[in-house]
Amino acid sequence: MDGQSNCTTISPASWELSAASESAEQKWYKPILSVHSDAFGNKHVYKAFRFSRGLLGRYFLFLASHEFNMLKRVEHLDFTPDQISRGSDNLPTIKYRLIEGTPIKGIAGKNRIPEGFFSALFNDVRVLHQNGVVHMDLGNSGNILVSQEGRPIIIDFGSAVPLNRLPSGVRSWALKKDLLGVLKLWQRFDSESLPPSLLRYFHRNYRKNIYTPKRFFKAVRKQLNKNEARLDGSGLTTVISLFIGLLVLVSLA
Repeated sequence: MDGQSNCTTISPASWELSAASESAEQKWYKPILSVHSDAFGNKHVYKAFRFSRGLLGRYFLFLASHEFNMLKRVEHLDFTPDQISRGSDNLPTIKYRLIEGTPIKGIAGKNRIPEGFFSALFNDVRVLHQNGVVHMDLGNSGNILVSQEGRPIIIDFGSAVPLNRLPSGVRSWALKKDLLGVLKLWQRFDSESLPPSLLRYFHRNYRKNIYTPKRFFKAVRKQLNKNEARLDGSGLTTVISLFIGLLVLVSLA
């Protein structure tokens, strides 16, 4: 099963409208992925956002346009999607060649990670950076596929940014974030092959981002349970610190 699946097969004429017929169970802000095979048997992924009009439509149009531009910058690399195109400049959609592969999490669950996979992925990310793009979401295992040949494939460039648009300090942080994302997966799924020097680098630099609403409330619940529903002084300090940090993050967004 390929890693860009959970897709339906649709005709080229109707893929841009596929959002309207997708199951209501899918979150409204998530793009809908579909796969189409042309007359020659070539498969392409069609990515469409649910809204194309109004304020939300303009926002999703920006997301589609941004991802299209990021993919065009790196489509010549052998570990990224290629044959990138837009269905229409007026619709929040993009199209690219389907890469047959399986998410790394599925491979790791069966203890079938190819030898040298993460070392190759680490090097590929550095090549990505040399081509002027940072992915910004490599810690998400769903964005890393294992190709049928056992090679790493990087997908979903919706969060990617061009390095030349970043100030030097932010650029260094973004580069480190990508590398730490790879090391996070390496340590999680194939820790025995992780070189000690990179493991030390990971432990020195990796900080889990707790300043999201989901992780904030999870941290609060954990603290409350840890203290058996009794908020002592240190627990209260932790909760207040987390709350203030969340407010700061929201104010900067």
